[in-house]
Amino acid sequence: MVIQLENISKRYGFEWIFKQVNFQFEHGGKYAIIGANGSGKSTLLKIISGGLLPTSGKVHYSLQHKRVTYSADVAPMIAYAAPYIQLIEDFTLEEMYDFHASFKKMVVPDKSAFLEVAQLTQHRKKYIKNFSSGMRQRVKLALAFTTQSDVLLLDEPTSNFDTKAIDWYQQLIQQYTQDRLLIIGSNQSYEFDCCSEFLPVEQFK
Repeated sequence: MVIQLENISKRYGFEWIFKQVNFQFEHGGKYAIIGANGSGKSTLLKIISGGLLPTSGKVHYSLQHKRVTYSADVAPMIAYAAPYIQLIEDFTLEEMYDFHASFKKMVVPDKSAFLEVAQLTQHRKKYIKNFSSGMRQRVKLALAFTTQSDVLLLDEPTSNFDTKAIDWYQQLIQQYTQDRLLIIGSNQSYEFDCCSEFLPVEQFK
């Protein structure tokens, strides 16, 4: 998939978050949206995902050089993980996987394989509401990485992580981002050191 941003601007009230962003994300590329906290990285990722409308401008999605008219049509092709995306707290970890896998295709063969990837097998029966913030972020990332998708969007992927969990994240980057369009929103270089292209969002103020 190719994603093209055409004159994307976003305003909240009287404050412009960014203006006139023009950029193209190519299939198979690894990109980082960078900038200080509050610069608009998360907002731009939400717009790219189709979950937030820009104030002006358009996002174009192309599949094998065929433009997709509605962003809803590409939703099944996008996996997204961010600290602000909520999990269903009354589900156990197993139930959370079953629910996610009921509407998303997975690259892992079964639930046990997913639990091994997440390194949370011993917590399979635990309710999400009893997970720490770091464990919740691990679940979100594991679901996103193991979802079969053309596009992988990650916002502040190692939020609430210790050193060991950061190493786990970097292993997943190596294992599950081949032949996918990867876009990471971050201001931490170790989160996007795999990326070769950069979009500094503060240039569009």
